[in-house]
Amino acid sequence: MNEIFYTIGGILVSVISYFLKKTMDKLSDVEKLSNENKNQIDLLKVEHKLEMKGLTEKFDELKHAVNELIKEIKELNKRI
Repeated sequence: MNEIFYTIGGILVSVISYFLKKTMDKLSDVEKLSNENKNQIDLLKVEHKLEMKGLTEKFDELKHAVNELIKEIKELNKRI
């Protein structure tokens, strides 16, 4: 009678172990994907900052050019 309980107990432990291993493998895959996504998000943040810095510099150049044009227009109006 004890042999049957041991056999059933062994089978139950084997089944539980099998599903636990599958769950842990899936968890490991999710963790890897999560890390990859985090790295990609960090890369996008850096790219965005660089892009914004470039746009800011271009706007500053444009502002400077507009200010120079305004000065030149004022000087031309004074001459007229």
